[in-house]
Parts: sequence; C-alpha cells; structure tokens
Amino acid sequence: MLPDEELPDQGGPLVRVTDARKTYGPTVALKGVTMEVRRGEVLGIVGHNGAGKSTLMRALSGLERPTSGSIEIDGQTTPGARGFAGVRMAYQEGSLAAELTVRDNIAFSSAPWLPRWRWHRTAARRAGERLQEIFPGNDVGAGDFIDDLQLASRQMVEIARATLTDDLRLLILDEPTESLSGGAVDDLYDYVRKLRARGLGVILVSHRLREILGVCDRVIVLKDGAVASTHRAGEVTERDLFMAMGGEVVVTETGTEAPGRAEDDTGPVTVRVPMKTVDRAPAEITARRGEVIGLAGIAGQGQEQVLERLWRGRAGDVQVEKARAYLPGDRQRSGIFPLWSVARNLSITALGSLARNGIRQQEAERALVDRWVDHLKVRGGAKAAITGLSGGNQQKVIVARAFASKADTILLDDPFRGVDIHTKSELYQLIREEAAGGRTIIWYSSENSEMRYCDRAYVLRAGQIAGVLHGREISDERIIALSFAEASEDAA
Repeated sequence: MLPDEELPDQGGPLVRVTDARKTYGPTVALKGVTMEVRRGEVLGIVGHNGAGKSTLMRALSGLERPTSGSIEIDGQTTPGARGFAGVRMAYQEGSLAAELTVRDNIAFSSAPWLPRWRWHRTAARRAGERLQEIFPGNDVGAGDFIDDLQLASRQMVEIARATLTDDLRLLILDEPTESLSGGAVDDLYDYVRKLRARGLGVILVSHRLREILGVCDRVIVLKDGAVASTHRAGEVTERDLFMAMGGEVVVTETGTEAPGRAEDDTGPVTVRVPMKTVDRAPAEITARRGEVIGLAGIAGQGQEQVLERLWRGRAGDVQVEKARAYLPGDRQRSGIFPLWSVARNLSITALGSLARNGIRQQEAERALVDRWVDHLKVRGGAKAAITGLSGGNQQKVIVARAFASKADTILLDDPFRGVDIHTKSELYQLIREEAAGGRTIIWYSSENSEMRYCDRAYVLRAGQIAGVLHGREISDERIIALSFAEASEDAA
C-alpha cells in the first residue's frame, strides 16, 4: 500500500478529493473517499461492480455533487453548467446521440470553441483529425451516423469527443477498451502516454487489470464505496489487486477451465454452421450437447455474424435447435429494456415456461428473479430500475436472462464486457454447470484468454475458419498465431 505523501512532488495535485460521500436515499454509493490525481499522472481505478467507481467519476466530472466532503480540480471547487472546466469523460455506456452524425455529436459537446458560422466544417475537420491521431487508420467518417457505426467505432468517437476541448486538464476513461480490438487498445494507450508527457492527468477505470498495470502510475482500489488501498503500478500484481478488491473469488488456472473433449466424440451434433475455411481448417463449426464452443480471434472477424446466423436460424443456412437464447454484445442498443425494472428485464425470456394455461404465475416469476439476483449478487435488487445499475450489473441481468430461459442452445456475444474479475469467475463456473446439464453454449469473447474455458475454440479470420483448438491447446498465443497466419501467407 502506498500513501500519497510518498509520491514524488510534481507541482501539487491536479485533483484533490476529501472525504467525499454520496447517498441516494438509503443507498450509500461513496463512503468518505479521499484521493489525489497529480499532473502528468495516469491513475487507475479498480473495484467490483457497484464499488462506487462510476459515481466517483460522475462527481469528478461535475455531473453530480457529493452529499458531503469536497472535490477540488485545479483550484476549482464548484463545477459550472458544463461541469469542471478542463475535465472531460468518455463514458462506458456511451453518451452519443445515435440519430446524429459524428460531426454533430462533436459540435454539441464542443460549442465554445466552434465558430458561429460554418461550424459544420470545423467540427468535421477536428473530429477527423483527432480520430486519426488517436486511432490511426480508422474508417470512421465525420458524416457517418452514430447508429450506423459498429460498437467499436462508436467507442472511438466517444473517446475522441472527450479529448476535443482547448483546455483539457483531466481525461477520465471509464472502461474505454471493452469494445475495442487489440490494435485500437494499443493506439489508445499510446495516446494516453502522450497526454501524460504533456502534464495532463488521466484516470483510467477498467476491469482489465493487465491494462491497468501496463499504463498506469498508481492504482486505487475501491471497495464498497471507499478507498481500500493505493499502490504503485510497478510494485503490485494482478493477484494483489484481486485480493485488495475482496479476494472472495480468485480466478485460477484450473477448476472451471474446460478439459476439452476428444476430437472423435460421437455424440449427436446439435449445432452446425457451414463456413469458408483457410487452408486445412474445418469447413464448418459444430457443437454437441454439453459443449462450450468458443468463437475466437481478433475482433470483427465474423464472430458476431456466426451468432446472428444461429439466432435467426434460417432453413438451409445452419442447423440449430429451436429453443435458443441470445445475449447481444451491444447492451444499450439490443440488451436491456431501459424503461423496465431488473425483475422484468430478467424474467422476460422465462414467462412462457412459467405460465399455466397462458396465465402468468407471479409467485414463480418472483422466485426465479430472486434466485438469479441472489446468485449473481445484482446490486440494487429486483425492483431497481435497470438504468440505475452500473454497466457490470446490467450485464449480469442480461446474462441471467439468457440462462433463466428454457433454451437448449445459449448464444453469448461478449457476455462479460464490463464485468469485474470476481463476477467473471463465477460466471465461468455457471457456464460449465449449465453445459454439464446438457445445454449447448456458443460463446464469443473479445478477450482471447477467456476462450480457455471452452471445450473447443474456432479461430476466425475475415469470416473464415483459420483453425480450431481443443481444450488445453487453447491459449492466447495460439489464437493470435492462427489469427495472423493467413495475413503472413498473403504478405509473402
């Protein structure tokens, strides 16, 4: 643990938070947080879902006032109409207007530095320049509508927009890489290091502890709305952070990890997806009852399209059982019902199986919801509004919704995006238990390391199968090797 006074002096703190508390009625979100961010520092913030991270970030950006305590940012103690001057935040769930263009979204948040006339041209130019500066080679156009962009591209715009101000002093990145591919992640962190070199402050909130330790100078662990500990990034391990966050559940290299099935398994095939293939790779994706099948590889190589084909299940296109459940990757657009409570969001897929003679059985529904809320420790409870939950807790609800159904086949599109490491380990175990009960699970993850919990992983490249790995063969290194093998051959 590292007291702030042991840090080298860099001209005084840019941000000073003193005994900040925040309550929402009986709910206590922050319990006396005291912390600092120094100029030219990248500070990591980690903790369980519901630890208070998002509440603290909203308070630092000036969107919310602490119930008590104080926040001072570069001499300011009171935020203005647009929050604290020089503080910008890229949000985990996105804050873009989907029906507007990239240029228009930039203009709305950057009006002070735009000319009154012909602002469209200036906004488009600045947007394009900043997107290329942070994410070189991206294909996002200033005139593109947000609703037409892929999730990763929308996240790029979200991040670029947050940096577009002439007086940037503190940049807050809330789970910025959950929807980005490896190359874009590297580009983002290269840019963060440039901001640090210019003397700006950056706060990085992420569940990806390897990234936190790779780019941050210090790491603060939040637990139950309070600072549990502070560490120098170079003097702490991922396991140390796991334990500081609670330590009740620790991901191990064994236990829930899949042993893999024999290649000549003769059980009946329940899922079959014809595919184009690279070289000698299989020409189809197959799965049997009780198997967990991974769709691996670099993001955007056709994994989501495979899941969509299975979900739509058009005759002649794929073989898949009729009863299936689908967890979409874009939580905000396709996952949650924003006007509904946690209970209604969770139980919607199970209503038919719980009904008797077409009549809802509310007691059975409540029992189902309570069981999953307790099992996954959904913060806020069944009656809470789904939009009042943190992103990770929203993700728990839609994961529970898929498994609460009676579906034989479960389709999961990046199901653990924004979920803390302890919850992930519980969900890995859940997947193995459901597979042991006879369900077929097809799973895509943007984190290749998660594929080791699968029985078999198909590595996709440009919509084709580049290779297949079984059980303990599955590793980050092998997935990456297969992902780039075709590119190497083409280059030659």
